[in-house]
Amino acid sequence: MELLGWVFFGPAKLIALFPYAGFAIGGAFLAGQAIQTTLLSGAFNRDWFRQSAALAGLVWIIFNLYELQVSAVFGKQQSTGAELFRIDLTVITPILYVLTGAAVFAAFGRGRGQK
Repeated sequence: MELLGWVFFGPAKLIALFPYAGFAIGGAFLAGQAIQTTLLSGAFNRDWFRQSAALAGLVWIIFNLYELQVSAVFGKQQSTGAELFRIDLTVITPILYVLTGAAVFAAFGRGRGQK
């Protein structure tokens, strides 16, 4: 059961342990995409945000902002004894996993010269 808990709640646990981890992951994806774009094509236009690494980076940053807000709200609710039910993570986590996987595979593909 611990593995299942880590699979669904892993990103939230990561951000709970290291509050700015999502910013670091997202920044790494955005920086990697910017470096690859500069080296391979040199054009920054609207299509840059359609690349999987840029999209994954933005989603990780948005997820980090969301988790910081949820933890702030939960901190206020905890004093009243309310319980926070995180059904939202069953939707957000697979999206993060798919975008992260797509970004990693695309980065390796572009690094080998494929487009």
